[in-house]
Amino acid sequence: MAKQYTKNLIKKEFISMLEEMPFSSITISMLADRCEINRNTFYYHYDDIYTLVKELLADEIDKVDLEFDATSSWEKSMVAAVSFLLENKKAAQNIFRSIDRKDTDAYLYEVCESVMEKYIENECKLKNIKASDSDKRIVIDFYRAALVGLLDKWIQDGMNETPERIIYRIGKLFDGNIERSLRISEDLTRKDPFGHNN
Repeated sequence: MAKQYTKNLIKKEFISMLEEMPFSSITISMLADRCEINRNTFYYHYDDIYTLVKELLADEIDKVDLEFDATSSWEKSMVAAVSFLLENKKAAQNIFRSIDRKDTDAYLYEVCESVMEKYIENECKLKNIKASDSDKRIVIDFYRAALVGLLDKWIQDGMNETPERIIYRIGKLFDGNIERSLRISEDLTRKDPFGHNN
């Protein structure tokens, strides 16, 4: 319990500091002072500040998964994914500008992958669609790539536009397309049970 309290405190104060100063200015000593802990306590929980950032992003991915489990909506899950970025806009921009691009891309990739994979499996189960695994993978990859690109552009543009509007607009524009793709796969699989034409 005490361990989790300390970790939560470190995360909270780190986000606050990111709202106030550049990522590059934050040291472990400064963060430890802010939390009223010593440096060794920080190192007990994290190897360095980058490990802390990765855990912060992983926490947000867990929240997105929980949102999907609660709503079965890819749109609501994506809104949940960007809510952390919006609630801590300056801190989020600070992180995305300062850490390695591959880490930020990995975060966006994992969020979108998780949401689309769960949504597509859920669609197949609820609507009894027997799409092939290889076609499901293609559909997941296609929509994940599109969402990662849109989110990345939104972040690079300063997160000014309301993400709900963008996400729900995408939902309306492409409404039914995922189900249609999965049903085409089912039809192709039925015509060729050996998957020669897939």
